[in-house]
Amino acid sequence: MKKFISLLSGGLDSPIAAFLMIRKNFVPTFLSFLTADDVDNSMKKKIIKIITILKKYVDSEVVVYFIYHDNNLDVFKEFCDRKLTCVLCKRLMLRIAKKLGELFQTNIIVTGDILGEQASQTLDNLYAYNNIISGCIMLRPLIGCDKQEVIDLNKRIRTYKTSSEPSAGCNFNPQYPETHAKLDEVLNSEKRVNIKALIMKSIKNADILKF
Repeated sequence: MKKFISLLSGGLDSPIAAFLMIRKNFVPTFLSFLTADDVDNSMKKKIIKIITILKKYVDSEVVVYFIYHDNNLDVFKEFCDRKLTCVLCKRLMLRIAKKLGELFQTNIIVTGDILGEQASQTLDNLYAYNNIISGCIMLRPLIGCDKQEVIDLNKRIRTYKTSSEPSAGCNFNPQYPETHAKLDEVLNSEKRVNIKALIMKSIKNADILKF
């Protein structure tokens, strides 16, 4: 069985990235990050609805790990360069995905990144993730897509309505996020926190559902 770790948000992009891999007969393990300000669990409910739709294209059981991310972001906000929060967040997500890949015996990580669409997806910031995915295959099926292509695919597989529903966002975004991260600055910020402990605690406290 060909497997991959799929970073899944409540947006339009990551469900399509996962679908394109599923279409190639790969089986996903989904990884999603939640924040505590979502008192109605709107994001979690939305992710479950998206996975229920994607599951129709998968012949075997799929698993989702929900990571409660506030503690990690609080640590970055308190101890690290504030402008780097988004970059540090994404690097931690990828590290958690890599660790999850070890548990599920896959080194393939798939994201819904589209070049330049968000602060974490500029060329410089994408480069800032390279050093932590050594030993992994990092796939970004949508990297060269425009938004209309993604919308059309969502409509085709019937995730558009669900992905377009309002849900809780992230309250940790800095006022001026770094769009041209320098790796030495990122590494210096990460030295101020125990990254390994954040990874292990995140997985240990994850909410795990099977479909």
